[in-house]
Amino acid sequence: MREALASHVNRVRELAEHVKGNEQATKQSLVGPLFTLLGYDLTDPRQCLPEYRVDFGKDRSVKPIDWAFLQNGRPIFFVEAKEAGRKLAGFDEQLADYFAKAPEAKLGILTNGIQWRFFTDIVNENVMDKEPFVQWDVLADEQPPIDFLTVLQKSEYNAGLLRAFAQRTRQQNLLVQELARLLEPAPEFTKLAVARIETRNLTAAVVESWKPIVANAINEWAKQRALASVLEAQARISAPPEEPQVPKVETTQEELNAFATAQRLLGSERPIAYEDTVSYLKMHLQERRTAVFCRLLANRKKPCIWVPLPPDRVTPLAASLPVTIPQLGWSCITMESIDDLGKLGELLRTSHEHVRSALRGKAAEPSDGGGTAV
Repeated sequence: MREALASHVNRVRELAEHVKGNEQATKQSLVGPLFTLLGYDLTDPRQCLPEYRVDFGKDRSVKPIDWAFLQNGRPIFFVEAKEAGRKLAGFDEQLADYFAKAPEAKLGILTNGIQWRFFTDIVNENVMDKEPFVQWDVLADEQPPIDFLTVLQKSEYNAGLLRAFAQRTRQQNLLVQELARLLEPAPEFTKLAVARIETRNLTAAVVESWKPIVANAINEWAKQRALASVLEAQARISAPPEEPQVPKVETTQEELNAFATAQRLLGSERPIAYEDTVSYLKMHLQERRTAVFCRLLANRKKPCIWVPLPPDRVTPLAASLPVTIPQLGWSCITMESIDDLGKLGELLRTSHEHVRSALRGKAAEPSDGGGTAV
């Protein structure tokens, strides 16, 4: 649709001078093609009736409206067109008359093929607003109101959606006006801003002369701030990614004390070693670091140890401490404190012997891989 609208704008730019002062030529060359672009068939009387007239009673004669666009036989919006170059002021009254006679119609369009004004009934229902909710100057505006024109397409037309769009647009326009009022530099602010620049006495007239300059300076400052933010964001995006932080492993004194307790319980005839990880301290046979017989998880509210034994073998040796299965092939014994490790000498010796036997080929070798202590 963007490309089609761009082509329409170029067409208006090429033909506008050729149809000035000629209403029929304006309708044929500038107005009708836009509705064709939006999917309406101006030659189908079921969709569009030219020179549409409504009975206003014997006491009143009203000229017909240029087009009534229909849906299910009823008008959904009216279009009043004037010749290119004609000012549109004052011609909205006829449009408002027709708008009031057709409750189903929620849109009135006034155009000369170059300027377009779109009206609805936001203020009072079934009474066309005095101010358009969308205006479009085909030759002056940088971009057409594509959001609204999308809603106006025949395939998309919905009176409720159109009215909601108009309501939002009106509220936005009111907010812009209010913000413009609030952001206009007050005399006190203007005085403060120019006090070090202006050499004359800061009379009311001098301050007033500075107000538009200060307003423009504020706008320029805001643009520069916005640009600086964009450049900073771009710099962050372009910067090389930081190296991922590898968690630092620190063996605590509590873990060292627990290892010393395990050494004492196992005796010198069962030499062991340890390897610390982020999650737990591994105790293994001295001759092989993968032959782990105990995992100590000390950095939690209630410390625990894991041993590679089934729970039915662990429970009788657990000194009445809770036993769970954290992972297939392992049992977990939860302690009240690290000191409880001193009660588990028989369990540690059994686990040590189990792993050593597996290492010698008398049983399946236990694995320390797969899974994280939780």
